[in-house]
Amino acid sequence: MTKLKKGDVVRSEDGKREFIVDALIHTGTGQGDVYKVHSDKDIFALKLFHTGDMNILKRQMHRLQLRGRASAAFVHPLYVVNVDGNVGYVMEFLSPEEYISSSILFNGVERVLDNGDVIREELPLYQKLGLWKLIFEAIKILFDADISLGDVKYDNIKINKNTGGIKILDTDTAVGGKAKAMVRGTIGFMEPLVMRGEKAPNKYSDAYSLAVMLYMSLISGHPLRGRRYHEQCNQNIDVYTFATNPVYVYNKKDKSNRPAPHEKRTIARLKKYPEYFLEAMHRTFVDGLFEDETKRTTPGEWLEIIDRLYEDHFICKQCGEEHFFETAERNCHVCGTELELPIKLVCDGSDRSGVYLFNGTEVWTGDLIEKENSYQLFKVVVSDFDKKFSLLCTSTQPVTLELKNGFSKDFGRGDIIPIFLDSKLTISNKYNIKFIGGTK
Repeated sequence: MTKLKKGDVVRSEDGKREFIVDALIHTGTGQGDVYKVHSDKDIFALKLFHTGDMNILKRQMHRLQLRGRASAAFVHPLYVVNVDGNVGYVMEFLSPEEYISSSILFNGVERVLDNGDVIREELPLYQKLGLWKLIFEAIKILFDADISLGDVKYDNIKINKNTGGIKILDTDTAVGGKAKAMVRGTIGFMEPLVMRGEKAPNKYSDAYSLAVMLYMSLISGHPLRGRRYHEQCNQNIDVYTFATNPVYVYNKKDKSNRPAPHEKRTIARLKKYPEYFLEAMHRTFVDGLFEDETKRTTPGEWLEIIDRLYEDHFICKQCGEEHFFETAERNCHVCGTELELPIKLVCDGSDRSGVYLFNGTEVWTGDLIEKENSYQLFKVVVSDFDKKFSLLCTSTQPVTLELKNGFSKDFGRGDIIPIFLDSKLTISNKYNIKFIGGTK
């Protein structure tokens, strides 16, 4: 097994660059070791494989050089190297001062209080959904190309602390097409048949792993780890739970593995999330758990669901807990405060559900009126005068605001329209748009 030491010089296969080893930064238990290297003033990481057919590995690295260009999120081979008969590759270096594990989507981030105590705070939902959208956008590129990473987990996805961008590591495990059955991945994130060694990882395995991560991030806990995990078992409990006897905690037909009574957070969140989200999880962990893998929710479908979750949620003004319009009860389940829904625009006589007004929301005719060519009507802005939400009129159509007391005023393109509950907007003397909202 070839080991590099500080000061060793490694040349790229094409002879164009030399890399000087600075330090060993990761000792691989399987594939290889990772080193920090530099070339002139540029810093890189170098992965040197322990074992494997050199020619096969070289061909794979060359393919990954091309595949990696499909997304800036992929950390992929930049140069192929050969050291004493061992193949390796040079890639982008992710500074630990700049990048952190995506496990913050599950574990939250540490915050130091004024008294010196350290607590963990969960990321707000809108931040989680924004990061998940970037992750699914990157994986969708591989999924659509029938390529599998094979070991999707939190540690292989990094988040830039300054920009919020994401990087996906270990892309050298990517495979396409058919492969031999093997156990490859991480316990808890591997689908059951891969963990048993009965099938090779494929793109649907990645879809399974991503759904596990998303569930852990938004719901808490693991989708297969319920009350049965705490019962007596005559085999390894992880093998039993994740491979030989997996049961989704929210399985509609099998309630034997519901969350344990002490897992109150998980139980509350399962009740909180909308049906379309729970149904997408059910397709992955029940309908598509074994032979029907194509029923699993795909990265593209998750992107649509993530967008919908973002649009469908609002927060309790008292404690900041997130709620969803579809499932929210009259009172916040955390602090008990009566919930006040955001103001919403709806059109009389339309089958459209309307638009909730958040800062920056764009309101289009298609959101309010059926059978209408879609063009933008308004954009929600913060008024310079009173710092409250208002509507910036972006339509060329005439708009009239009428208050409850009968007072009316006309507005044109570029004007700021104040928002009042129980008032209405008339557009082109044709459509009546109402402001509604308030308590649940």
